[in-house]
Amino acid sequence: MKINNLELYNFRNYNKQEIVFGEGVNFLIGENGSGKTNLLEAIYFLSLAKSYKTNETNLIKYKSQFSRLQSTVTINKKLQTLKVIITEKGKKTLVNDIEIKKLSNYIGTINVISFLPEDLMIIKGSPKDRRYFIDLMYGQIDRQYLKELTNYKILLKQRNELLKKLSDTNTKDFTLLDVITEQLSDSADLVVNFRRNFIFKINNSLKKMYTFLADKNKNFVFEYKPSISKNFEKQLKSRYKNDLYLKTTSYGPHRDDYDFLIDNALAKDNASQGEQRIMVLALILAISEIVYERNNERPIFLLDDVFSELDSIRQNKLIKYLISLKAQTIITTTGLDNIDKTVIKQSKIFKVYNNSIREELQNG
Repeated sequence: MKINNLELYNFRNYNKQEIVFGEGVNFLIGENGSGKTNLLEAIYFLSLAKSYKTNETNLIKYKSQFSRLQSTVTINKKLQTLKVIITEKGKKTLVNDIEIKKLSNYIGTINVISFLPEDLMIIKGSPKDRRYFIDLMYGQIDRQYLKELTNYKILLKQRNELLKKLSDTNTKDFTLLDVITEQLSDSADLVVNFRRNFIFKINNSLKKMYTFLADKNKNFVFEYKPSISKNFEKQLKSRYKNDLYLKTTSYGPHRDDYDFLIDNALAKDNASQGEQRIMVLALILAISEIVYERNNERPIFLLDDVFSELDSIRQNKLIKYLISLKAQTIITTTGLDNIDKTVIKQSKIFKVYNNSIREELQNG
């Protein structure tokens, strides 16, 4: 799986830009604020039809009517054209010039695994940050999970609206609430089972990835903490009084959490910033193994400012590992001073400057 080329039109700070990527490692070099991250955001948006930073209308270049992203990608040795058009009214996604009306049928056409500075929040941030990350990663890998999660959110919204209505009246008829609660319980059971399975697969290779990157033989575990683990319907019905008082559903997959444990201690309280960075990198490498197991193809890696707080040994170890996977990787950085020359010779290098991107030709 690879992106052959990317065309940007009125996207962020780019007026019109085309870039042809290499199959292996691609370095985007530029000063902070030059537009490197905007290019990664474009690929991210092309894959997931959403930005990890902002509302999609903010992606349209200032004073422009619309923005367009287009790319030729290779998936299972076949060429496909992806296109996303963004306007103030919304977005349109197309595959081979055929509009895909349902986003759940578009997401996952290409798989991207990203490391972004914001991703450190999955360790030290809120449960919402962790749920969002896992749902995003798993949703593009398994469309059945994405569809069930969407179904759960629809039922949850219906139940919360009914709770508000019932709490504002004196009615004691819970017939409709019983029906929706049963439907929500069935969906919740499926969502939790999906998540359990995903976390189990992550942990199959997580410790190995952490040990490889950190050079430390510690027990690194990603733990799933569902707010309701079994008997969903019984537990939700037992909380009617509380939910009616709060006017919302207080338990379920929308309240689940995850923990990072290092030698049985919470990482958010006991790991340094650098250690947390290595943990997130180990996590995305473990998730990439799941993508490969499912699709027999490596995902595309998007690594933004990944070298910060990593010494030169770990920087080169990470890149050489990705090269060994034959995975297409796009990395933003301010320089290559610490990167082995053997790695540089195998890579494509692009300079990002003054709202433009150009490939640097290497002698020899």
